[in-house]
Amino acid sequence: MEKKINTNIENNKRNEKEINNKNNTYKEDNKKKFKLLDPKNDVVFQMLFLKNNLAKGLLDNILIDKIISVNVDVNKQLLGDRPEDKIGIVDLRAIINNEIECEVEMQMFYFNNFVPRFLDYWSKMYSRQLKKGDNYDLLHRVISIAIINQNIPDLKGLPAHTIWNIRESRNHRKILTNNLELHIIEIQKAKEEYKHNKDDKLLQWIKFLENPESKEVDRIMVSNKEIKEAKKELFSLSQDEENQRIADFREREIMDRKDIYETGKDEGKAEGIKEGRKEGIKEARETFIINLLKIKMPIDKIIEFTSATKEEIEKIKESKNL
Repeated sequence: MEKKINTNIENNKRNEKEINNKNNTYKEDNKKKFKLLDPKNDVVFQMLFLKNNLAKGLLDNILIDKIISVNVDVNKQLLGDRPEDKIGIVDLRAIINNEIECEVEMQMFYFNNFVPRFLDYWSKMYSRQLKKGDNYDLLHRVISIAIINQNIPDLKGLPAHTIWNIRESRNHRKILTNNLELHIIEIQKAKEEYKHNKDDKLLQWIKFLENPESKEVDRIMVSNKEIKEAKKELFSLSQDEENQRIADFREREIMDRKDIYETGKDEGKAEGIKEGRKEGIKEARETFIINLLKIKMPIDKIIEFTSATKEEIEKIKESKNL
């Protein structure tokens, strides 16, 4: 009888060991399959900072102003005054302290038209405050922030975070108006600055954006509750297969655009390459929209992630029988 009991105990232990091994294998397999989304990807950035508290956490450490409240605006389209004006799409748009308008863009690559485009987005936000017949005194402060993964050649020698205003050329302390405020944050410079200033909250945020899975971010999270919350939200977003597909499609589109742009930079190919580049960008954009339609993303969401109109999306949908 005792021998039988011992045999049963051994069998139970063996079974338990096999179950644990299977569970560990399952966990390892899931761990391999599971991929944390890259917050530098602009669509992931948009998803992550839709929450007011996370947007406030980031902006608190970029801006000098004391921030009491942040209300994220889900409509990211920036419209011009005329129908033929280009539509811009920002990654984060918010009202600070119920007065200051703010937009944030996350850029993976630096292109030659970066600064003109940056100013164009600011100007659209500034001018849209007025309706026909309104007085100019209704115009108030607009802040544009660009976080870019590559260094900007013209800013060589300057710190990672630079702030730009309209200043008097001989008296640099004199600012004409605080209605215009531009911030540029270069991630690669910030990574270097972090090595010498690990307690800087903005540099901690950049470290999170640069690589949220790093051991250094885990260390930061011990004392920085906002980044801990951001990592938790990113983890939740990353478990959604649709979010993974959207992020993958967007990443491929960005790389395609970069390749097309780099090809078109050859000065000896002038007009022909310019036209080819335009067509290539158009094709890449259409492919991205097609992929989003294939995964049954709602049209209003596609409008959020692209600069396409509803009519354009419907046309693509119909032509591809999606």
